[in-house]
Amino acid sequence: MIYFYVHKSTANGQWYFNIRSAGNHQVIATSEGYHNKQDALSTISVIRKGAATARVYDASTEQWAA
Repeated sequence: MIYFYVHKSTANGQWYFNIRSAGNHQVIATSEGYHNKQDALSTISVIRKGAATARVYDASTEQWAA
């Protein structure tokens, strides 16, 4: 299982999210920076809606993965 972790950077004031493993809280992926929290949350919403049916393109073989 995974979860999204939303946070504001103290270095630049931008909002970021991580996708983390629920078991050990390890970071799996990190977002780009967003100027406001709502934009970060909107992107999370898009990912959540599309992730289950998202296809994978393998650039090394220039083919869609099975």
